[in-house]
Amino acid sequence: MRRPRFTQLRRRSIQRQITTLGLALTALVLAGFAVGMVLHEAANRRQSLEASMTTEAEIIGRNSSAAVTFANDEEANEILASLAASPDVQQARIFLPDGRTLGSYTAEQATAECHVLRPEGGRAWDLRWCGAALYRPILLHGAVVGTVAMEVGLRSTYRALAGTIVVSLALAALAFILSVPLWRRVAARVAEPLTRLVELTERVSHEQDFRLRATASGSREVDALASGFNQMMSQLQQRDERLNHELHQRRQAEVRLNDLAYFDPVTGLHNRHYFLERIDAAVDRAAREQGRCALIYIDLDGFKQVNDTLGHDRGDELLKEVGRRLTDTLRRSDGVCRLGGDEFAIVIDDDSHIEQVETVTAKLVEVLAAPYRLADQRGAQVSASIGACLYPDHADDRDSLMRHADTAMYQAKERGKNRYWLYHAGGTEPASRRQQLEQALDGAHERGELHLVYQPQVLMSPGHGAGGNAPVVFGFEALLRWRHPVLGLISPVEFIPLAEASGTIEPIGEWVLREACACLVQWRQIHPQLQMSVNLSARQLASDEAIDRLIGVLQASQLPASAVELELTESLLVDRTELMLGRLGRLRDAGFGLAIDDFGTGYSSLAYLDSFPITTLKIDRAFVRNLGAPRAGLASNPPPEGVKGLGGGPSSLETGAARGDAIARAIVAIGAAIGADVIAEGIETPAQAQALHKLGCRRGQGYLYAAPLGESGASDLLRTLPVDAEAAA
Repeated sequence: MRRPRFTQLRRRSIQRQITTLGLALTALVLAGFAVGMVLHEAANRRQSLEASMTTEAEIIGRNSSAAVTFANDEEANEILASLAASPDVQQARIFLPDGRTLGSYTAEQATAECHVLRPEGGRAWDLRWCGAALYRPILLHGAVVGTVAMEVGLRSTYRALAGTIVVSLALAALAFILSVPLWRRVAARVAEPLTRLVELTERVSHEQDFRLRATASGSREVDALASGFNQMMSQLQQRDERLNHELHQRRQAEVRLNDLAYFDPVTGLHNRHYFLERIDAAVDRAAREQGRCALIYIDLDGFKQVNDTLGHDRGDELLKEVGRRLTDTLRRSDGVCRLGGDEFAIVIDDDSHIEQVETVTAKLVEVLAAPYRLADQRGAQVSASIGACLYPDHADDRDSLMRHADTAMYQAKERGKNRYWLYHAGGTEPASRRQQLEQALDGAHERGELHLVYQPQVLMSPGHGAGGNAPVVFGFEALLRWRHPVLGLISPVEFIPLAEASGTIEPIGEWVLREACACLVQWRQIHPQLQMSVNLSARQLASDEAIDRLIGVLQASQLPASAVELELTESLLVDRTELMLGRLGRLRDAGFGLAIDDFGTGYSSLAYLDSFPITTLKIDRAFVRNLGAPRAGLASNPPPEGVKGLGGGPSSLETGAARGDAIARAIVAIGAAIGADVIAEGIETPAQAQALHKLGCRRGQGYLYAAPLGESGASDLLRTLPVDAEAAA
């Protein structure tokens, strides 16, 4: 029976193994070097060839524009005849717009044609093994008056590549010969201690028993090797025991956080992340099976008034009731999602017809308009504006389907609200709200429509907000607001994604940082240890120049290190490349603190905590609202075919306060483990503050302490409330 190759290799001496493997590695590296040189030379030759052909074609195009205009074939041939000075050019043609050949050139020693130069043209750059062809338009005053086509042979290029191959192989062979005695010498020095430790190493590898120790003795080097091996085993044993314990805790915390990746924490419905996958799957299925699917957008009328008059807790109760009504009215196969705020979406992907969609939307208008009875028995009256669109009847792809459904929804609003509207192609289509906002956002900063408000961040104690001592302010979070002269106050949830998509978020973000730093400089004259948190968009980390501008704003303010903290979203931290790590490291080195905003609600991975220089974790209000007030999760729809979820169904959202306690406790523990501060957002009741304090969270912000304030309001607050200098430091 033939022994495996690995067994045969083990029967050799250690010295021979090291020599063999070292020489093999050297040969592999040298071969890679030789191949890399050849590929690099080929790429350079290709680039040079394309550049030279482009230059010659452009020169011929400029020189022949007059000849083409007047159809002077004699002059065109004379211009092409100048290509005889370029021995690599095999042939060239000048074509008129009607396809006629005005002039031509063929080299005297031209080989068989590799390309057939056609008047209708081809790819702008066509490279084959036998030659390369280039087509360039002939322009006159910006208008195309003809086409010049050229073919170049590759004989000289192949000769240059052959020379490169010979040189690369010669250098690789010489380097390999010189490496043979070097590897033999290295192998001889390493072989003896490896021979004595090989048996023990194999036992550790097979048994995973880090309690084993080496007892080798002899020369000083061997004793040092054995001693180092034993120290390593001791460290591995301690680390293995510690990591097993920590990994168990982290897995539990990550499982809890991952449950929310595809679900909305308020309503229990699927979230925007799931919606995008569901609508993609529906459109793909309809296109593949030549069927239909429908998208329904729902926007609540009057929800903002409920939030303003009854508070966010009552607003969340109303959103939960809306979710229940939607799931009770629709079928289990229909995808019901909450996109954010008071916007919902429904995906119907079972060959829906317009009559069926109209029936569903009419029923939803009726169901959602019924009065709502909230937990404190106070009623709320809202309605819904609903827009719908069918694919492929009125939309060609996913984007147009979403855009048309959005347009139909705003048409329903414009027609008096509390109604539905079906999109019809070819009808009048007024600009959607998104389009209006995109147009208005351009220049909103210059028109003075943007402003900042500041929400205090306080040190919590069990008595805060419950008749105890006044809260101790240690900082502010700067929040961007947009008041449109016609549309009114626009939510950041609505306009920030538009600013990021259009690229205007970079100048806006720099202005926000500059304004926040200016206010902080003034306020630190009252309380020298005050801090400021500013939200940072992923687009502001897209280039080193943007990083330089952020650092320049901080340096110009002359604020000390850690006085300004940048809040990052979890989606930004998915990019763990060296480039992103370097940019965040530059921000930390410049003096910025780095906080993860809404921790646990985004991509819910703990891996980036080991990579990024995070200083603060912020507990999202979705977890805070559950503290002290248990609630049951809603039944959710199963994912469609091809869409993967992390929650696994209604069981992932069944608990209320217990889940909130567990997740908040896990985040506090993670913060303590990595040495980061933990701040809770959205604290609205004394019970929430007391529960957080019991869990070990000492910092927070929310309406319990203060709503976001204008600059003058924040200044007045600083003069009346105590500020904790030590905590801020």
